[in-house]
Amino acid sequence: MSGSYQESEYVFCDLQDGYRYLRRYDQAKAEAFLQSAYDTFEFLAANPGLGRSRPEFGHAGLRSWQVKEFRRFLIFYREAPGEIQVWRVLHGTRDLEQILGRME
Repeated sequence: MSGSYQESEYVFCDLQDGYRYLRRYDQAKAEAFLQSAYDTFEFLAANPGLGRSRPEFGHAGLRSWQVKEFRRFLIFYREAPGEIQVWRVLHGTRDLEQILGRME
């Protein structure tokens, strides 16, 4: 079963932040991060419901899953009919409660 995904308005900036962070150390790794993130979006869309439920952030149905090969980066998403909604892609060391707690 293949699903689709929608990205929130935050995802582009989140991916660019991750890219810039990784590019400081390795250009190829930064480019691989972007590809891995999109590959993981597609994987989650085809396999909704995977990952850890994250009720602590106060958003019904919010889940997290690691970016393939970049385990410190987490994808936060929710299931919707026929798709997933990718909310954020954040490095796990960030203040997730502060960032996700203010999202609407």
